[in-house]
Amino acid sequence: MTLEEIQSLLNVLFRYGFEGAIAGLIVFFLVKHFLPGYLSQKGKNLATQEDIEAITDKVESVKSGYAEVLEEIKSNNQIKIASIEREKILKKEVFMEAAEALTHSLNMIANFSNLNLSEETLTSGFSSEAGKIAKVQIVGEGRTVRAVTAIMSSIGEATLKLMLERSPLVNRKNLIAINEKQRDKSQAEIERYISIMKNLNLQGNTDQGLWDTINRAIDYENGQVETYDKEIESLWEAQNKEHLEYVSKCMDTFFEISEILPEAILAVREELDLNISPAEYLDIYKKNIEKGRVVFNKFLEKVPNA
Repeated sequence: MTLEEIQSLLNVLFRYGFEGAIAGLIVFFLVKHFLPGYLSQKGKNLATQEDIEAITDKVESVKSGYAEVLEEIKSNNQIKIASIEREKILKKEVFMEAAEALTHSLNMIANFSNLNLSEETLTSGFSSEAGKIAKVQIVGEGRTVRAVTAIMSSIGEATLKLMLERSPLVNRKNLIAINEKQRDKSQAEIERYISIMKNLNLQGNTDQGLWDTINRAIDYENGQVETYDKEIESLWEAQNKEHLEYVSKCMDTFFEISEILPEAILAVREELDLNISPAEYLDIYKKNIEKGRVVFNKFLEKVPNA
């Protein structure tokens, strides 16, 4: 109690007496100590309630915002998943077409040995297949693109080389056809003269000059047939030997390029999550290649003069 508070208490005591002083003292203590604490605690309670309401509002706001974020994340994930699925479907379509096109392109290498197919037929087929294979560069990953590009490069290089070596064989084949056509024409003339001779005999024609002319014509055509036959035989002898060598070269090239195909296949399977043991796949593939070589070599052994 301060000096001023004691002075005020004495004034009350002198003015109101002892009972008044006691009552005043009680009121003083209530005002001085109890009431301020009560009012202070009351204010704290009000403040606490307001704070709780504010915090509750903030929590609800955060919960609402968090829910929105979760929904947005969920939506974005669904979009990403859908995008990944579409990409996989697109890749699968491109890779399946490319695999088929690669097979056709490899078969074209073997088909070069078929001299009955024109170069236009061979190259046009390759051009159409190359367009399908090129799509791999758009959707494929690095390993796949490199592997497919290596195969296409090998096929392109082999195509140019085999076409150059094929040209003499095609020219000789055409020359054989020309000689055969001329021989057949002379043979037809011989048959025609023989028919004339039969008619002359039936008619009893004894004109020696006419008979001599027909005989000379037949002798000439026989000489032509013999010449053409010798030329055709010589051409076929060279053709058969060189064509067989060319067939072997085409098939060797086919097998060589086939040996680099697994890298592309394994790369594609990895992109499409079609897992397989590389060692197991290579073992299966190499066995098939070796089997193909064995079958072809047995075929060569059966070919005369191979």
